[in-house]
Amino acid sequence: MSRIRLRDIPAVADAGRRLAGAAGGSVLLCYGLVHLLVWPGAPTGTPAERYGWDGETELLGWLPVWAIWTVGGVLLAAAVLGHAVGGAGLAGLPVARRYRLAATGTGAAGSLALFAVAWPGLEPTPTEFSAGPIVSGLLLASVVATAWARRHPPPAGARPPDRSRPAPGR
Repeated sequence: MSRIRLRDIPAVADAGRRLAGAAGGSVLLCYGLVHLLVWPGAPTGTPAERYGWDGETELLGWLPVWAIWTVGGVLLAAAVLGHAVGGAGLAGLPVARRYRLAATGTGAAGSLALFAVAWPGLEPTPTEFSAGPIVSGLLLASVVATAWARRHPPPAGARPPDRSRPAPGR
């Protein structure tokens, strides 16, 4: 006698996929909005101390100040909007679904570039922001791996056997 598992019921499986997409999209959107701590900044909880970027940079120090702030603003916009569109696509928004992988990759690359430009001018200390590049790097690696796997699928005969079905002859 075979047992019916919940994941085998199409309505339950579809609801689970939608719920997981909405949760993942919400997390990606929130991660994009966290970048707003860099600019315009946010209070830390300590009086007279704020998170943010003071405009100091080692990477682009040879540029005029207005150009440094412009580059920082463009990278911040790419990070926030990329993660927002990627999150909306993951949650199932029809227009954004098609571009969710590219948008997430743009957001992650913008986030990494923003961290590189803003270092060491992040306040109160740059190490407060050290988790950001790790998360963005993992997101970018996931996007690249997914894009590569879509472009180069394994040959049909190389797929592992489906273990959910009984072996023939049993």
